[in-house]
Amino acid sequence: MLNKLDDFPIHQTPEPIAHVATSDRNAYDRTWFNGYAEDGSAYFGIGMAVYPLRGILDCAFSVVEQGGRQHAFYASRRAPLERTDMQVGPFRLEVVEPLRRTRVVLDDNASGLACDLTFSARTAPIQEARQTLWQGTRRVMDATRFDQFGRWSGTVRHPDGELTVAEDTWYGTKDRSWGVRGVGEPEAGGAPGGPPSFFFLWAPLVWGDHITHAIFFDGRRGEALVREGITAPLHARESDIPTRWTAPTSAWRRRHIG
Repeated sequence: MLNKLDDFPIHQTPEPIAHVATSDRNAYDRTWFNGYAEDGSAYFGIGMAVYPLRGILDCAFSVVEQGGRQHAFYASRRAPLERTDMQVGPFRLEVVEPLRRTRVVLDDNASGLACDLTFSARTAPIQEARQTLWQGTRRVMDATRFDQFGRWSGTVRHPDGELTVAEDTWYGTKDRSWGVRGVGEPEAGGAPGGPPSFFFLWAPLVWGDHITHAIFFDGRRGEALVREGITAPLHARESDIPTRWTAPTSAWRRRHIG
């Protein structure tokens, strides 16, 4: 099965893009955002993920104002083979310009929650160290993530009111990750194994003219798998973001992304 992305020179296997390189049913490809007002008065979270071998595409949008109720929208559908189709019912995600600008739309629906929001990047994409977790001889987690920090603009409507999201007062983080990660119901059968536990601390922070990001990923015995301390400059405009950046070279490092 071909889709639009097959017309680009991006293939990593001899198969079309619709066919993932692994047979692990926990393969996933996900986009997650947060957005928050400078004064802490409101916050929203957004997620969309495709699970190609489970045949699911799902999404979520949630918003809360200080002292108010939290409102949430969830939806799922059968995953389309066309990977550029990122719509679930009234929700859709549009990559307006890769690594620069993304639009998220939730049309009017029975939940009373709706939005039309645009994320505008203010940092280069920051690739984290690869995160791999073993259970015996099987990799139960093997994922790559990159992050970007930016600004939001648009509107959010919910049953208790409406938010005007202005680019000069709303910040946010974009989290893109893909690979294999435990999702859905646990697998049954086979010899019993230990609990696939781990510790994960992920702390993206925005300051006046730069960002910091700390990542601690430990295995079930407390062993350090990934340790990162990252700093990067904030840019005033999308056009100021450099078009080249340095890929990570080790699993334990303190990095500055120019």
